[in-house]
Amino acid sequence: MLKLFFEKPTSKKQELKKLYLLIHKYGPINKNELIEMTNIKKTTLVRMIDELLKNNLIKESGFEEKSIGRPPILYDVEQESNFIIGIHISRMKTNVVLVDLRYNQIDQESFAMTSIHTPEFVIMKVENIIQRFMEMFDIDEEKLLGIGIVTTGPLNRNDGIILKPESLLEANWGNVHIVKMIQEKFPVRVILEKSSNAAATAEYHAANSVHKNILFCVSGGWGMDCGIIMNGEILQENYVSTNGYGHMIIDVDGNVCSCGKRGCIVAYTSFKGILNELNKVKGLVGNMNDELFQKASLNDMMEYFLQGDKITEDVIIRSSQYLGIGLSNLINLFNPDLVILNGPFIYDYKDYFIKVIEYTKKNIQKEKEVIFTQGKLKENAAAVGSAILIFDSYFLD
Repeated sequence: MLKLFFEKPTSKKQELKKLYLLIHKYGPINKNELIEMTNIKKTTLVRMIDELLKNNLIKESGFEEKSIGRPPILYDVEQESNFIIGIHISRMKTNVVLVDLRYNQIDQESFAMTSIHTPEFVIMKVENIIQRFMEMFDIDEEKLLGIGIVTTGPLNRNDGIILKPESLLEANWGNVHIVKMIQEKFPVRVILEKSSNAAATAEYHAANSVHKNILFCVSGGWGMDCGIIMNGEILQENYVSTNGYGHMIIDVDGNVCSCGKRGCIVAYTSFKGILNELNKVKGLVGNMNDELFQKASLNDMMEYFLQGDKITEDVIIRSSQYLGIGLSNLINLFNPDLVILNGPFIYDYKDYFIKVIEYTKKNIQKEKEVIFTQGKLKENAAAVGSAILIFDSYFLD
């Protein structure tokens, strides 16, 4: 019923959609507050609320606590009337979450990614997980609002194609029509988005939209990527080139990067950059050959680094300076209120997060007040964010 309601193009339905979206955003909420927000006449608003109630799209959610007079009824969305699937495909693992209309996680399942995980194999496993969710929670296609898929760029979002992600182990991940492949099994709305954009969206909602400008940075591993929320909206790649953040030059005479230029952030902060630096200083774990490196998972690499000596730790901590310089440039450019840092070194080296903030603050404009955090949703942020983007897609008009 909800999908039919969302997709109806009539002007009456559009007004009901606007009212529903307000209740979703601000609920539980009473009639008087809705009248103030919309300027809809009370009699008209009552009829609209009754229609949403009759169709089980919203519900009465108790009474507002008042000291004088009859307390007003509060209204909220029926959060378990429909569900959304979120899928995050990364080099380390594929994570699948089931959320309700309040983005609460109902269930979650993930599996490790290896060199045998071709697109066909991953999609088969994902389809089995989704089918299990639907059977366990009695969800039919009418109750499944959609499926969001996120991964690293570059992507063709409009056509639902993963173009050529550098970080995935299996070479066959180039030019994958993943949206079409998923829709062949589940004929519902499916969208494709960059994982850092989705993660930024999820953290924006987790913070109750208090911060309108958010910079979500994933650093370490095989590169660096950022998702940017400006005035509550994703900054898309038609303004900033895909994966360009990690190739911001911070030292014109610096280390050679995989892109062929010198001094890029990832030349210092990625796994490859760390290994190159360890080879220079003869760190104990600096001798991994390219063949082993290409086959290694994120967990393999972190175990490798964590077994290293003091030299290894010093090199890793020192790389936080370069990340801090790059972040300060982004902060001065985009002026975020909140900066969320994510990545293996952030989580596994306790001093890394502190040092990144220290170096960042040294280089940002003094009048800027920025909050730094590791986020609320951590590794589930991208998958939950993809589900949120499915819901948002019904309201783009």
